Amino acid sequence: MSSHDETFAAIEAAVVAVPGVAELYRARPTLGSAVGAAKNLATRTTVARVVLDDDVLRIVIGTDGSVPAPETARAAHLAALAAATEHGLALSRVDVRIARVG
Repeated sequence: MSSHDETFAAIEAAVVAVPGVAELYRARPTLGSAVGAAKNLATRTTVARVVLDDDVLRIVIGTDGSVPAPETARAAHLAALAAATEHGLALSRVDVRIARVG
């Protein structure tokens, strides 16, 4: 597992552990990260559900309704940012989208 794979796995685990997060979906990449994802598929490395576009991390979650969706999204944002920082990944921002409200 590469360093980025380990970092993305840690970010995914942190987000899924957030109360109110029911699911983590594959974020849609921009063209640049889509090329990178295609290369990862070709080399059979893990394809993360979080997407890194330059220094912007994109996350798409589904909520379970136990916590209001805006609070869940904010907590997911903070968890992802903390995990990224812990693994030395510098980000300009974290975009969290809610794909499903449970």
